[in-house]
Amino acid sequence: MKRHLVNLLTILTLGLSLSCGVVAQPGSSAIDTAQRPTVQSLAGFEDQTQEIVGHAERLIEKNDREGAVLDQKWYGFRRFGKYQELFLGADRVLFYGGLEAEIRSRIERQYLTLAPLDENQDPGDIRLFAGRLPGEKWDYIVIGQNGREVALKTMIRLIYMAKFADDDIKRKYRVRLQAFSRSLRVFMSRVSARHEYLTFFNKHDIRNPDAVVIGFMSDARALMSELGFVNPETYSDESLRVTWHKNANGKKVLLISINGNRIFASRSAQLIEAIYEIAPDSRPLITFLGSAGAVDAPELVGKIVAPTSVMNGDPFPKVKDQGALVHLIRNRAADLVPMQSTHASVESVVVETTEWAREIKNRRVRTVDQELYYVIDAINSSARGAESQVYAGILVTDNIATDKSATELTLEHAEETIAQTANLRKQFLLNVLKQKGILKGPAPQKILEENGRHRTGTSDR
Repeated sequence: MKRHLVNLLTILTLGLSLSCGVVAQPGSSAIDTAQRPTVQSLAGFEDQTQEIVGHAERLIEKNDREGAVLDQKWYGFRRFGKYQELFLGADRVLFYGGLEAEIRSRIERQYLTLAPLDENQDPGDIRLFAGRLPGEKWDYIVIGQNGREVALKTMIRLIYMAKFADDDIKRKYRVRLQAFSRSLRVFMSRVSARHEYLTFFNKHDIRNPDAVVIGFMSDARALMSELGFVNPETYSDESLRVTWHKNANGKKVLLISINGNRIFASRSAQLIEAIYEIAPDSRPLITFLGSAGAVDAPELVGKIVAPTSVMNGDPFPKVKDQGALVHLIRNRAADLVPMQSTHASVESVVVETTEWAREIKNRRVRTVDQELYYVIDAINSSARGAESQVYAGILVTDNIATDKSATELTLEHAEETIAQTANLRKQFLLNVLKQKGILKGPAPQKILEENGRHRTGTSDR
């Protein structure tokens, strides 16, 4: 049975049939669009609806006004499209940022039933639930990591999902669509991501790493295996996904996945803080290998660059607490790759408009992502930052053009670039391992041959 049929059957068992008039029709009294619906407050959670939903609407309006680079419909529908009518028919759409077990235990009593909309939902991403209410009503519940940018990304996608409804949906949900954003609520846990990370590390007895590699964990894990470091410990939950090598030529090596929302945007800063806390007796080498867009520089796509400085590239930087707006990076990776860049990080890809790209390009910024600023800000703000060896590499996966008509290398095609550059990333990581002394002697010939072939192919493109 196809997954979407399983999902529909799940909803039907809740009494939420889309074909029996349960969903809100034009003029339905089930939805009051005059004000945001009242939601029972939860101890330990903060209502951040006004700030985050309001900011999402402001960024969307700016994106429309300044020339959208991103395919807005694709961005909204790629995550929520198949549930569009469930969202529009729900009494409320609630985002909770925090640990799933705690959230579910606190909200289940509000509903007749609370059921997931997908089997085997990825704990590293947002998870979707339907909460059945009396009178054939329901809430649509989104549980995600406790991070401001995670909530912001979710709200933007939900608003886009409603904005790009087709004519049939617009007729069916005319009343709801007039003020869909008023049904959105955001509640964020007061338990910090840093606390989550420390709990995770303590649970699995991960302490005093000599080297930490953040990003593209599957590549790093495969490389370590090819180098003969087998049978590591692997641990995963909604906070972190890691591989832990207790003895790699006498070194403790921690590999951390960047996929999903586990260390998305500002959560990555709290990860660095937690790493310093679990490493009182070591001076961990910190490697960050992330992905980013080029700023009107399509020739960089498919290459790894080494940022030498990073700035906060947000257009409204005062909306959140932050450190310095620009950081220099003592980046040892500058000796490992042929190209360097001035880098920026933003809270959302919706920031990236053609006008923004022109402005940031004039400031000589060549690459942009959503994590590196927070990583470097945390390192430079720490009393231990000066002792840290930092290797920061950025795989350029797409291009943010200053001309809206340039659509060939946009974010929609980033996964294609990632799929084509595995050996390039492994070569970068191999060079870092040599620098740290984890790899002693020459690399196995098989690895060198594979990476050599890949480099030739990349330069040809």
